[in-house]
Amino acid sequence: MKKNQKIIRSKRKKIIKPKDWLSEVTGRDRRWWVARVQGLITKHSKPTKDPHHGATATAKVIAELTSDLQKMWDGNGKFDGNMRTAAALSMILATWYLRLHKAKAFDPRRPVKLRQSAYYQRLSYAMAMFRAIEDESLDAEMFPGQNWESPFEPSPTDGYFI
Repeated sequence: MKKNQKIIRSKRKKIIKPKDWLSEVTGRDRRWWVARVQGLITKHSKPTKDPHHGATATAKVIAELTSDLQKMWDGNGKFDGNMRTAAALSMILATWYLRLHKAKAFDPRRPVKLRQSAYYQRLSYAMAMFRAIEDESLDAEMFPGQNWESPFEPSPTDGYFI
């Protein structure tokens, strides 16, 4: 039995984790960003009559996150700043939202109905996010005038950057 356990342990050590996109793009991993969002919410919140929820100045949280990203990339013009900021900010916020909803759904201290509601809200959001990523049906309307051609066509047009 001990021999089998050693084999299993050695196989576990060989597991390769996928790279953390946020870490590669921002130099900070998902844990850091989730903690940053949580800290900013605390910083920009004030108490209300509800002891479980304060009132948060959400625009200030978003503004500070955006400022964090801009400072990280200041002076590096190897990318489109609007696109990179949108991608990183949406990933940061989606990560925080999805992990928080999972924590709420799986917290046994919460009533089951609230946990189930949190689960279905998370599932609904994740499905909507997937659809936003994959559904191409409105692309031509969202970006009128854009030419469309797969770069993997057998003989793609080799254009030039405009």
